[in-house]
Amino acid sequence: MLVLGALSAEAQHYDRGYSSVSSSPFVEKGTWVLGGTARYSQHINKDFSLAVIDGINSEGFNLSVNPKMIYMLKDNIGVGLRLSYDRGMLDLTSADLSVSDISMSARDCYQINHKFSAHAVYRAYIPFAGSKRIAMFADLMLGGSFKQGKAFYPGKEYIIGTYEEKYALELAVDPGIIAFLTDRLAVELNVGIFGVSYGWTDQVHNQVMNGSSDSTSAGFMVNLLSLGVGLSYYFL
Repeated sequence: MLVLGALSAEAQHYDRGYSSVSSSPFVEKGTWVLGGTARYSQHINKDFSLAVIDGINSEGFNLSVNPKMIYMLKDNIGVGLRLSYDRGMLDLTSADLSVSDISMSARDCYQINHKFSAHAVYRAYIPFAGSKRIAMFADLMLGGSFKQGKAFYPGKEYIIGTYEEKYALELAVDPGIIAFLTDRLAVELNVGIFGVSYGWTDQVHNQVMNGSSDSTSAGFMVNLLSLGVGLSYYFL
């Protein structure tokens, strides 16, 4: 934030609605947009209970980094690229499930995976009543992802392990709201509402058996779980 603030101090002045009269677009042609989001979470459970699951002992983490770059081809309309990297791990030492006369337990289960994604982005801005500080935007994204993961758990006689690779082609629409904190630095809030994807998975079990599957999905809904908040820097 401090570095971006220093850069904005030397950047060309751009009216963000502080003056009473302005005829400039919200984002003018030739502007570059750099930004993204980053997220990290970690958990450690020791003899934790959740609903009908008792004695949960586990630890794990989730990491997500999503940089993006956009170039404005026209006033308020731009194209660019969004890259993503996600990584997650779960080490479950023990957990016991008990429902009525049914009881199950899990011991020494381990899973780790990571995913790379790349999407072409088409973005359009819609200012609020001519405002130069707050506007709506919509991102149309087309791209794909590649995911690798492995998991293992103890069987009756030997450890059972699975390695898999997942591929996906995706089309998504993510609208949102942007608000400028300074002339060049902005905060963005977006949420996914529509997506179409086709994916396929290849698996290898215990380095012996092979398996595969494919799936197609399409949905139109406000997915609050995909809510994202990030920072962007605008410069000419």
